[in-house]
Formats: sequence, C-alpha cells, structure tokens
Amino acid sequence: MTSTPASAEFLAPHEFPALRAFGYGEAQAQALAAARAAFPGTLPARVSRVERNGYRLQTESGEQEAVWPAGRRHKLLDVPVIGDWVAYAPPEDEEGVEQALRIEAVLDRTNTFIRSVQKGRRTQPQVLAANVDTVFVMTSPEEWDTERLARYVQAVRLSQAQPVILLNKSDLARGDLLERAQVAGLEAPVLPISAQGGQGIEALTPYLQAGQTVALIGSSGMGKSTLTNRLLGEDAAATGALSDFSGEGRHTTTWRTLYRLPVSHISGGALLIDNPGLRDIAVWDDEGAAFWAIEELAAECRFSRCTHGREPGCAVRAAVLRGELDEDMVDAYREAQGTAQASGSGRERPERRGEKRPRRR
Repeated sequence: MTSTPASAEFLAPHEFPALRAFGYGEAQAQALAAARAAFPGTLPARVSRVERNGYRLQTESGEQEAVWPAGRRHKLLDVPVIGDWVAYAPPEDEEGVEQALRIEAVLDRTNTFIRSVQKGRRTQPQVLAANVDTVFVMTSPEEWDTERLARYVQAVRLSQAQPVILLNKSDLARGDLLERAQVAGLEAPVLPISAQGGQGIEALTPYLQAGQTVALIGSSGMGKSTLTNRLLGEDAAATGALSDFSGEGRHTTTWRTLYRLPVSHISGGALLIDNPGLRDIAVWDDEGAAFWAIEELAAECRFSRCTHGREPGCAVRAAVLRGELDEDMVDAYREAQGTAQASGSGRERPERRGEKRPRRR
C-alpha cells in the first residue's frame, strides 16, 4: 500500500459515499493522497468508459467527460484504461461553458490485465483493464478452441485475476462438448450458460458480489453485450442480430465500458466491464514486461545504438546498478536483440544520434 506523504491531505473513503459503490476504499484513498502531493486539490474518480478521443469518469457527483492531456510525456503502461482509479483536476469555473475534467494521475493499480500486440516489428503491451477481480472469458460451442482458451486463462492468471470460462449458447451444444469442456484441463471453471434465455446465469452469483469488478472478454458475437444487458436488466449495451452466414452475433461493442449492476438475486451490485471483441490473445509474460521496460529505458541512453554493455551514459546499465533491473534479464534481452557479441569492449564506438559512421577502406 502506498504510504501517505505528511504534507498531503488524506480524503477518507467515507467522504465519497457514491464512489464507495464503485470500489473506492482505503487503498484508493492512500494512493490519492500520494497523488495529491504532486497535484494538490485533485479528486478521485474511476474510469467508466474509454473512447477514441477521451474518457468518461465516475465521480462523486456522477459521470463526466475527461481528457488525458495531449503532449504529456508518459510511459505506455501509465495511460488511463477502463477500471483505473485516477486523480482529476476540477474544471475552472466558466459561466455557461461545460468543460471536460483533466486527468492528472493514474492511481496505483491492484492489478493490470495486459495482452501482447504487434506494432510493426515491435511487440508491445496493451492494457485491457485494471483493478479487476474476475475475468469472464466468453465462448460458444461453435468457437470452442482449447488452445486459444488456455492462452486467455494464462493471460488472466498473470494479471492476478481469476479466470472463469462462460460457454454461452450451451443449449446448442452437444452433450459430449459439455463433458469435454469440463475436463479440458484449463485451470478455470467452465460454466455453461445461455445469455439470451437466462439458463445457468445463477452460477455467476459468487463472482458478482458488491465491490467486485468483473471484465467480459472474448471474440466478437459471443454474447457479451447480451449478458451485460441481462445482468443490468435493461438494454444499455448494443447488441446485433445473428449473421445469416455464420449464425454468430455481429460485433457491436465499440468502447470499453464499466457498468454498476443492480442488486438482484444474481448480483450483489458488482461492477461489470464490457470489452470489444478480441480475435485472440497473446500472453504478455514476465519476460515481455522486462524487455519492454528495457526498451523504454534504452530511449534515454546517450547513444542511439547502445548495446547496454560498457558504453558511457547507458540508462539500462544505470538501472541495473540501482537495482531496478535484473542483470540476467538484460543479458537475455541483448542476446535476443543479437547484440551479445558486442559486449561493450570498446572495439567499435557506438554512433551518436545523427552522427555519420566513417567510411571503411
């Protein structure tokens, strides 16, 4: 838990009764106090929607639009995502002009659900959600793929959340599929349900208690929005008709959205995150995270082609000396990048940015 700076004002959870229903507690209050030391006067909110050009925050006074200031230098993993707790600056009073809130800081996360994505030749992380207790992985009889589901389960477990597989449209499944699903060795419970008809929904109750945050993921057309609407008791999430060609639902969810479920015989008032469809998921493991941290630090090295061996001004070596990076992991990264042979012996000086290499005769 983040310690509270003596100079920062501590805002106790009971001062935000509306936000307590969205999970605001002692840990968030401590994290907010730390943020207020750098950004005085900021207030807490939870990211309830992520859109292309902005955010919606659940504040004590209701949901409001917000922005993450453009041009601010930040690491990719520090960008606000759905489920995040943030510190925002109240807008300046301008009569007759409604202004968006400005997010100043992302508060410490209890966990982060990340997948690996390919950007050109680089592999980088994409944070799908933060502060999640359980992840429902939705599939259907037609889409059942044990290997793919195993990747989902692994990614969820690495995020320190609990994976649960929902076999939707189970009324269309053959009996042998249900049996195989239960013994597939996926290290996650498999719950057969029907989001459309409501069969098996009661089995979700243990995961939908008050204060719990659940994320819905899976391929497009698996019924995530249909399940969201059933749990909400209203048509809040857009759904599409079945495709005449495939018999699967069409992709409808565009933005990541966090809903508060009503208290019912199924839900105790949990928080539910509906995500756009994913074709598949690539696991972002400890090695990927370490390599990404090294790449971000490498941008601060003095030389653009630094091998992170013995060059002066190497930010990666400095982080190793400070104990922030594991030296064995740096060696593994250098080997993966094909630079193990350039051990920093000084036989060939790395080039400075913009400096030309002299011609060899």
